[in-house]
Amino acid sequence: MSIKFVTSAADLDAYLEGNRFVMVNFTASWCGPCQAVKPILDQLYIDPDQKYIGVEMVRVDLDTQRELSARYEITSVPTFLFFREKQVVERIKGANVPELIKQLDAFATQARETDAPPRSGNGRSVNPTTTTNPLVKEIAEYIPKGYEVLNGSIHFGEFESLNVHSLYNKEIKEVFKLDSEFSESSVYSDADSQLLFYVPLMNISKVYSFLIKISNTHTEEGSTLDSDDLKDESQRPNLVKVWLNQQSILSFDDATEDSNAPHIENIDVTALKNDWYEIKVKFVRFQNVQSLNIFIDGDDEDYHTIVDKIVIIGVNGESKEQGKIQKDED
Repeated sequence: MSIKFVTSAADLDAYLEGNRFVMVNFTASWCGPCQAVKPILDQLYIDPDQKYIGVEMVRVDLDTQRELSARYEITSVPTFLFFREKQVVERIKGANVPELIKQLDAFATQARETDAPPRSGNGRSVNPTTTTNPLVKEIAEYIPKGYEVLNGSIHFGEFESLNVHSLYNKEIKEVFKLDSEFSESSVYSDADSQLLFYVPLMNISKVYSFLIKISNTHTEEGSTLDSDDLKDESQRPNLVKVWLNQQSILSFDDATEDSNAPHIENIDVTALKNDWYEIKVKFVRFQNVQSLNIFIDGDDEDYHTIVDKIVIIGVNGESKEQGKIQKDED
């Protein structure tokens, strides 16, 4: 297996979103040194000892991805950018193999020391039969053959939420991220019982179901809710509404009053299995999905509604970015 080329700026953003440590190789087909170093890097990538399993590696073609070349001020090839947590921390120009290996070794060590998850490609989909992600393994029984987890396809740069607060002072988007611990990803409704999420996708997808992690117990240590609110004035959700392909996040008035949303479900907590609740949507309605609005409410409007994790199951389609490119070329 050779290192993959990114297909668009959004594709590279997905790699950076889904992996803590990434090495990006800017290259060109006409560049002799680029071709000379290529098999060496490919061999490191498939190292049977998995020395670099915590480091994702991708290639960017200088001639076809001019937007990325301009974004990162690439003036010569080969150039290698090393990203940690989406930030460039090292830049190497030229086919300097010893220097490349030195930096890759440093990244591999940092990945192990910080317990970074194994590289996950561009993270746009996760197959439960091949992933090592513990969360996906936990929900594998809910993922039918031929379907996959779509959370890695979320465009977090355009993600929005209303009346949502992190229970443990993390980013709100952690509730959708696959590599976040449940104890870190829980969110609650801030001012009343309602939460609203706008979830744009990078791919045009088909959605089969949603899984919601709903725990009845949360530790007080580190909580942003005071102990009385957490213990006596919090609740599980009892209602979910879902819309697709809206241009932006809905208002609470629109979400509350709309009785004809594409999917509306009253949550039966007696159907919880290991704190997971499965919402199966009408598959025929949720084709060609480019974005989702997810509205969650609880029974008592004065209580905080708590959600621990939201997972989207379906089938990934073509990249929205790629679709735009093809349209322009026509």
